[in-house]
Amino acid sequence: MREKPILPPSLPERLETAERGEELIAMAAARQEPLTRWRFCGLDLCGEDLREVRFEQCLFEGCRFTGAGLRAASFVDSELKNCELSAVQAAEVYFLRCRLRGVKALAASLPDCRLAHVRLEECNFTEANFTGASLENVRLEECDFSAASLSEWRHKGLSLAHSKFFRTSFFKTPLAGLDFTDSELEGVVVSDTATELKGAAVNVRQAAELARLLGVTVR
Repeated sequence: MREKPILPPSLPERLETAERGEELIAMAAARQEPLTRWRFCGLDLCGEDLREVRFEQCLFEGCRFTGAGLRAASFVDSELKNCELSAVQAAEVYFLRCRLRGVKALAASLPDCRLAHVRLEECNFTEANFTGASLENVRLEECDFSAASLSEWRHKGLSLAHSKFFRTSFFKTPLAGLDFTDSELEGVVVSDTATELKGAAVNVRQAAELARLLGVTVR
């Protein structure tokens, strides 16, 4: 199946570097004003309340959002590189035309999030909660979703490669059209009838593992 094109972030060649980024973002959050065309490096936003903050054409490098509140925040035409988002509370967060690379988001909570034209590369989402997520034209590459909840996903134009899905929950998420053959798929959680797996492409080893969900022994 031919992959749907993913629109890249529209970032200007030059961005203004925020010297006191924490203060700038806190002020924008308080005033509910968008932040546009900024470069943030090494910020410590751990535990901050950033709900409904809107970032447009922003670049984040090596920033820490651990435990931050990002409910209904939005990232548009932005990039996050080598950032820490573990334990964030980010229900209904929205990513549009974004690239996340080297992001660590252990046990992050992102239920009902929306992603459109997004690339996730070399990201660690172990034990993250993506229940109820909506994805359109999204690429997952070299990502770790071990023990994560990817339940009740609505997706269109989703593709993946070289990623890990150990003990991942796909409960009520249709996997038809997804190719897991070059990824690691083991111990996944699905419904009793395993209807979620219908139409997914898997390799022989994965098929033998998944057969156990149906009570079938492959010899």
